[in-house]
Amino acid sequence: MGLWGILCFLIFVGKSWGQEQTYVISAPKVFRVGASENIVIQVYGYTEEFDATISIKSYPDKKFTYSSGHVILSTVNKFQNSALLTIQPKQLSGGQDPVSHVYLDVVSKHFSKSKKMPITYDNGFLFIHTDKPVYTPHQSVKVRVYSLNDDLKPAKRETVLTFIDPEGSEVDMVEENDYTGIVSFPDFKIPSNPKYGVWTVRAKYKEDFSTTGTAYFEIKEYVLPHFSISIETENNFIGYKDFNNFEITIKARYFYNKVVNEADVYISFGIRKDLKDNQKEMMQKAMQSTVLINGIARVTFDSETAIKELSYGSLEDLNNKYLYIGVTVIESTGGFSEEAEIPGIKYVLSPYKLNLVATPLFVKPGIPFSVKVQVKDSLDHLVGGVPVTLSAQMLDVNQETTDLESKQSVTRSSDGVASFVVNLPSEVVVLEFKVRTKDPDLPEENQASEDYRAIAYSSLSQSYLYIDWTENYKPLLVGEHLNIVVTPRSPYIDKITHYNYLILSKGKIIHFGTRDKLSDSDYQSINIPVTQNMVPSARLLVYYIVTGEQTAELVSDSVWLNIEEKCGNQLQVHLSPSTDTYSPGQHVSLNMATELDSWVALMAVDSAIYGVQRTAKNPLERVFQTLEKSDLGCGAGGGRNNADVFHLAGLTFLTNANADNSQENDEPCKEILRPKRMLKKKIDGEAAKYKHKMLKKCCYDGAYRNDDENCEQRATRIKIGPRCVKVFKDCCAIASQFRAEESHIDIQLGRLHIKTLSPVTKPEIRTYFPESWLWEVHHVPKRNQLQFVLPDSLTTWEIQGVGISNSGICVADTLKAKVFKNVFLEMNIPYSVVRGEQIQLSGTVYNYRTSGILFCVKMSPVEGICSSGRPDIDPQGKSSSKCLPQRIEGSSSHLVTFSVLPLEIGLHNISFSLETSVGNEILIKTLRVVPEGVKRESYAGTTLDPKGIYGIIRRRKEFPYRLPLDLVPKTKVKRIVSVKVA
Repeated sequence: MGLWGILCFLIFVGKSWGQEQTYVISAPKVFRVGASENIVIQVYGYTEEFDATISIKSYPDKKFTYSSGHVILSTVNKFQNSALLTIQPKQLSGGQDPVSHVYLDVVSKHFSKSKKMPITYDNGFLFIHTDKPVYTPHQSVKVRVYSLNDDLKPAKRETVLTFIDPEGSEVDMVEENDYTGIVSFPDFKIPSNPKYGVWTVRAKYKEDFSTTGTAYFEIKEYVLPHFSISIETENNFIGYKDFNNFEITIKARYFYNKVVNEADVYISFGIRKDLKDNQKEMMQKAMQSTVLINGIARVTFDSETAIKELSYGSLEDLNNKYLYIGVTVIESTGGFSEEAEIPGIKYVLSPYKLNLVATPLFVKPGIPFSVKVQVKDSLDHLVGGVPVTLSAQMLDVNQETTDLESKQSVTRSSDGVASFVVNLPSEVVVLEFKVRTKDPDLPEENQASEDYRAIAYSSLSQSYLYIDWTENYKPLLVGEHLNIVVTPRSPYIDKITHYNYLILSKGKIIHFGTRDKLSDSDYQSINIPVTQNMVPSARLLVYYIVTGEQTAELVSDSVWLNIEEKCGNQLQVHLSPSTDTYSPGQHVSLNMATELDSWVALMAVDSAIYGVQRTAKNPLERVFQTLEKSDLGCGAGGGRNNADVFHLAGLTFLTNANADNSQENDEPCKEILRPKRMLKKKIDGEAAKYKHKMLKKCCYDGAYRNDDENCEQRATRIKIGPRCVKVFKDCCAIASQFRAEESHIDIQLGRLHIKTLSPVTKPEIRTYFPESWLWEVHHVPKRNQLQFVLPDSLTTWEIQGVGISNSGICVADTLKAKVFKNVFLEMNIPYSVVRGEQIQLSGTVYNYRTSGILFCVKMSPVEGICSSGRPDIDPQGKSSSKCLPQRIEGSSSHLVTFSVLPLEIGLHNISFSLETSVGNEILIKTLRVVPEGVKRESYAGTTLDPKGIYGIIRRRKEFPYRLPLDLVPKTKVKRIVSVKVA
């Protein structure tokens, strides 16, 4: 060997000796039965290729190998590789006790290591979808389940559905096979004499897995509201500045998106001590009345004056109590009335609450520390435009404290977050900091404040790593690149050769890689592509190995990533009508197209149903929230040492690099990571820029939705002054842009396109008024077309679509299709009436034309229903009530009434005819007649004990069959048998 060869050999050996031979094996901290788990191995200090075997073995004996994989480690893959291992559920069956732990075992010629690992039988996701949130006792519940495995592909497992009444009794159980990922169940017929209240639907897999899903629906007697009422208050709380002058805005709009032009408004107020019960002290003298003009009414409430009626005297007396607001809106014609309420606006001495978001309470000595403070009001609504201060002091290695420079920031209107950066010296051990609001309208003693304590990352070699996310924690989009900056600090920084990273999402390692360290740089930028399998959130963990004077050490940091919620694996849904307004009974074509072979589940629901149960949410909105729960990590990132960083990221690891991974017990994660964003908060933040109350009003007025006019047209009616006009236009533009992004028109969630086309004639008869429809599942190999007829309801339909394929699930944005006529009749039919009691059926004729017309309304007689007045007989011999022509002006409404006396129990279809100079229509409504008298229930029960286990053998029990003596004529006795098996 020549001199140069010997010299090169010595240099290589020296470099190899400088890097101690170490390994890091990373895995999810919990193994899921039936899931493919990615185990990543990285080694340092080796120069020759070698292989390793990674196995999952039985605990405690290691006699059975559930799964194993062989990996090769070499310079080609930078000595980093992975194995996919799966524990099959059939491998665990047959034993007396369920298997709860296994061994993760790694063997190579250089090292061997094993670790006891917990396992879970939760695998996949079950999403329950009902067609409505609320039902009457005479309806049926349509239900289906979206079943996905751990990789978000169709699970195709037999699924069991259980219906549970409000008292916790299981009423029905049904099983169905899954062939597509969409499990369709038979309609659940609500039993006769049901328990009223909130019912539970629970889904689970028939065998192997413990995964469950839950949904809720309510049973009550109701009729759909005719228009919606929104109550908007100046703030979500009442403090010092609102105590004498609290502004309340009431808005009313029909469900076909027209404002209620003229109506009487009655507002009542009360005081509640607790929102959990229904008790309230009403303030009779504080009741107000006003008139709704163009859909809007405004009132001001003086708490100081009103509460004297209840012997309260000040805000201090009402602190932590609630103001109840009840609103009744009655059409000026008297035809329809609706009610709404705000259960409680909280009285507070301090209106704000503070908490940290995306802020790990771990600091790195010598590296800047990022703090994000979120401000909420008393109802947990985000608040923008609030000044926040941060004061801090640090404790150093000598236990001496040093005050750091105070900082001030203002919360953003989009998410209520104020951001700070605290520069830390290298001697820091503990950082104590206080965040405090600085609202100029609040006394100092009523400002909100919180104290926090962050501890320094612990390293034996004084080595640290900091991940700086240059995009400032913004939501990332699939297809973008995540740009991070890693900053190491170490006395042995020249010995750091590589950065390794792992990306986790939904509890699995989905990406890993290695980057060479730049030798002449104090920090380094790393770009990582954002992929679909990172949705809805991911965790990035970066680590390096540094060899000190005696031993190697693992140094790590992590960060939580917010990924924009998009359809899984590029399967996306697009619902688009070709027009904004449809006619009742119109024929419509629905075109569906997708790049992938998919199954698409459709549903349409009347938006008025959300006026019955105001707290109801679209169940499909919970899909991404459920996916988020599969995250095994906790917090925004970081940790108190290298092992804690891995653990809080949802990982376990095996290493010889001076790290102790003995932590086993998990506490529930309570960290807040994802700030909420809503249009109202955006407008609140915009309005907060203006100190003058009149300008705030101008902003809120501009943000109010009005689809009939643009911002310029609406602004021409403002007479207050040019400054209000400018504020009005600015807020109107912001709100319009936000709605346009969220609009149902040409909503693009992707490549499954659903498109509606118009044609056909207007109907003459309106009789079909479902609360939901289009409950269908269709196969879409590439394209499909669906023909249907719109129901007769004049409303806004919310059409929802869910696509499932072997590439994932996609929830489409909701399409809102407005169905409307210029001239029509609506009748106010109660849920039920009592036989023999005369009632007055009222209705309203609406004329949205600009000119007046002549009209008359007739009611056709029905057998079993007696109507007042002598009927008219038409040439065909059909009778109806007399029709007296009347005039209705343009853009107005007119009341009509009919007196009826129901004589027969049951359902009766009543026909109302509207005749006008511009056309006619027939409206058919159903009237439910119930018997008079009082409903009585009696119960009798017994215990059957065929084998005498509990005492006397009892196999038979007879119940007497006796009719009550005072039974109302022509009514039936219902007998229900309920059996529970112990």
